[in-house]
Amino acid sequence: METQKPSSGYRVNQKNDGSLIGIEVICCNKHIGEVRFKDGEVLSCPECRINHKVKIHHNHFHIDREES
Repeated sequence: METQKPSSGYRVNQKNDGSLIGIEVICCNKHIGEVRFKDGEVLSCPECRINHKVKIHHNHFHIDREES
């Protein structure tokens, strides 16, 4: 069975105490960078121009994908 890399995805990085540091972003089969874990942080894919935006709520967070 052949495994494929996801075309897009996220990896959350945290400190030893469990607090979140940042979120690594994969888009268009490439690692495009990392955003800080801060409300409103945005990272844009240079290939497809999709914006990956962090939205933090009181007990959870979302990563929205928006066309620019």
